[in-house]
Amino acid sequence: MIARRVVFGSLVLLMSVCTWAIAHAADDPGQRVYDGNCRRCHGPEGRGGQGPNLIPFNWTYEKALEQIRHPLCEMPPFRESDLSDAEVAQIVSYLKTIK
Repeated sequence: MIARRVVFGSLVLLMSVCTWAIAHAADDPGQRVYDGNCRRCHGPEGRGGQGPNLIPFNWTYEKALEQIRHPLCEMPPFRESDLSDAEVAQIVSYLKTIK
């Protein structure tokens, strides 16, 4: 009886740890920044919406930063006070992970 409780307790603990790990793996800071600044126009995961599809994302950080600061399209510019260079780097890293 005690062995069953130990096994059951171990399984519950294992499932809790796995659930926590999966939740934190999906908690990408680049995704949070993207969702807060880009998603409304470029859609979920950059797949297009009002703005163009960004996937596959092949731009360099420098090219993305230039486009974000000084767009050559109808996209509104983002000043550094609105979106830091580090946040742009996080967005670029996030978009490059999407297949």
